[in-house]
Amino acid sequence: MHMRSFVLLFGTAFSMSLTHAAVAGSVTLTVGPGKTYPTISAAVAVADADTSPTDFYIIEVEPGTYTNDFPLVTRPLEIEVDPTEIGRPVILNATVPLPNEKGIILNFSNLIVNGLTFQGAEISSALGGNGAGIRDQNTLSGGGGPGAALPYLIVLNSTFINNQTGMLTGDNYSQSITVTNSKFINNGNPDPTVFQHALYVNYAGSLTVTNSVFCGQLIGHDIKSRALQTNVSDNQLYDGQADAAVGCNAGSTSLAIDVPNGGIAAISGNLITQGQASQNSKMVDYGEEGLLYNTNSFIVSYNNFTNIGTLSAIGIFQELPCVPVQLTADDFTGVATPVYPPSCAVYE
Repeated sequence: MHMRSFVLLFGTAFSMSLTHAAVAGSVTLTVGPGKTYPTISAAVAVADADTSPTDFYIIEVEPGTYTNDFPLVTRPLEIEVDPTEIGRPVILNATVPLPNEKGIILNFSNLIVNGLTFQGAEISSALGGNGAGIRDQNTLSGGGGPGAALPYLIVLNSTFINNQTGMLTGDNYSQSITVTNSKFINNGNPDPTVFQHALYVNYAGSLTVTNSVFCGQLIGHDIKSRALQTNVSDNQLYDGQADAAVGCNAGSTSLAIDVPNGGIAAISGNLITQGQASQNSKMVDYGEEGLLYNTNSFIVSYNNFTNIGTLSAIGIFQELPCVPVQLTADDFTGVATPVYPPSCAVYE
């Protein structure tokens, strides 16, 4: 049985449990040694060639390393580790500059990714220096795939390591983007003229990030979101602090979370740790590039902000005029200024 969860309607999650047979027109393709297709891109190309709008493809991948395998996705589908092999890695390893100049997976449709590892994505600084594990340019305005009301990108149980950018999305104001139980480790571009982020969501309907780890990021942010709704909950975010237990370098992160255009933001239950290698005294930033949306709210609750790197750490920063940040049961350890300016804080 395949679990397809967290298809979002502007931040509202609908949980689905569907067998292959329950999805009308579902087609399963297998990838790996001894399977029908030797590469993921070969299976995706077959799916993309299908002109039937009702078919939904599930691509099951045998664990192993797939070197310089660059799928181009143009129709709704799911790419996942073989469900009989859960726990063993499927590694998409780039050892050459990305030929599409975008991402290891380049996506233009609704996509579910489950249990994949992306590593080594890069392009030259002249092209932006932002090679991504997943580059999403979903152009759909609705529908497509099981239970979909709006266009979506769903990433589950996946790892992004040593890429210039982990995930990078384009502009689709109706799209929901979900990242669950995933890891973003030691990503980034050391070139300060083209620095990148672990997870960068441009204009979208919603971003939800849960139960994930972000660490070792170079220069840029762990999470940057321009979505109308941003929900970051129950994650571990390291801002310039190493963690040997999960294989993280200290990096040189600027911010743990950046919501530069405001909107509806909820940050809850996270462990946010700032270390000496951070390039910024701020840990979380909201609205510093101007409020884009008509509706803006900012809720921060049950987080643990810990600074072990600077005497001038700021937990949450806003420009004036600010959106009042509602704080509930947050813990600030070693953080000189929990909220700046202090007048922007409303404590529950």
